[in-house]
Amino acid sequence: METVLKEIEPLIIAYRRALHAIPEPAYKEEKTRDYIVEILKEIGIKPKKIINTGIIADIDTGRKGLNIAIRSDMDALPIKEKTDLDFSSQNDGFMHACGHDGHMAILLGLALLISKEIDKFSGKIRLIFQPAEESPPEGGAKLMIEEGCLDDIDRIIGYHIMPELKWDEISIASGPVMASADEFEIQIIGNGGHASAPEKTQDTILIASKIVQALVEIVPRTISPLESAVITCGKIHGGYAFNVIPERVTISGTVRTLNEGVQKILEGKIKDTIKKLCELYNVKYEIAYNKCYPMVVNDETSCEFLKNVAYSIYGKNKVFSLKPLMGAEDFSLYLKYVKGCYIFFGGRDTDKFYPLHSPYYTFSEKVLTKAIHFLAKSIQNSNFWN
Repeated sequence: METVLKEIEPLIIAYRRALHAIPEPAYKEEKTRDYIVEILKEIGIKPKKIINTGIIADIDTGRKGLNIAIRSDMDALPIKEKTDLDFSSQNDGFMHACGHDGHMAILLGLALLISKEIDKFSGKIRLIFQPAEESPPEGGAKLMIEEGCLDDIDRIIGYHIMPELKWDEISIASGPVMASADEFEIQIIGNGGHASAPEKTQDTILIASKIVQALVEIVPRTISPLESAVITCGKIHGGYAFNVIPERVTISGTVRTLNEGVQKILEGKIKDTIKKLCELYNVKYEIAYNKCYPMVVNDETSCEFLKNVAYSIYGKNKVFSLKPLMGAEDFSLYLKYVKGCYIFFGGRDTDKFYPLHSPYYTFSEKVLTKAIHFLAKSIQNSNFWN
């Protein structure tokens, strides 16, 4: 297997670079889809298009075994790339700043490896290329599941390249590994007027500032410090002139937790806080509160199995169990239906690195074959995955 991986490594790197150059936003991944379909057909695998830009492709070994799904996300971010890579974005204003180009290359490389070593595998392997992971409140996972991408699947693996880990390191942890994410948008509506006479108005900007302060104070004064939770107001918009108090101000933000009970408490506290403050200042309000992605919760048995595989590929001193992240992922929805695990592959080969979603973000291409080796071994040994 390692010999074949070495032989096909240039192709896998070429996949990554081609995909990096054509970043596309959620549900508009047409060029990305067409590229993946073309490569799968060249490999000899029949792809099936679903939800327009999504793809599933089955590799049936003809031998009895577990049916394993491996999922990659596809979409890019609305970020102008500043990496100066030779293969940087050709779609101005969009960039693969979260490593989804690498995720897709890993899955295509896995398909190529399995096709060349098919006699070493059993069961059915399903490749899931999912659009719109970066698109809450309704990312692509929900629609893919509704279209049957998990039909007849026994186990599932998802993954992410992480800059905090080196390319020859991996993190596998059981239980919650990523937070739930809710979104809210609040409209504060009052009587505007001239800035010289605020007493004749309802000062929506001042009231909005009071609400923002109150919201970010909810967690430290409502939730135990032993719990993980955060409320962030990420956007505020109001006003159109320096000397006018506006009639309307909009506040938008997120709520993230690692506990479903805390998630419910915070939703209630946010709505109650807004209601009481708006009553106090005698203004109207509207609130839209959306539950986006639930927590990513890894199955313990799956993690133990995959850790043992990782030990054989990476070595015990390179296998970690990172603390849960407060970011969110719609891979969580797959885990509501099928046992599985979301893992983190290391992505850097230097001490200096840029974080995910940075316009300078990239990763070491050494991670590609390392990750493929791990996934292939996991599938190959899946009869031990109870």
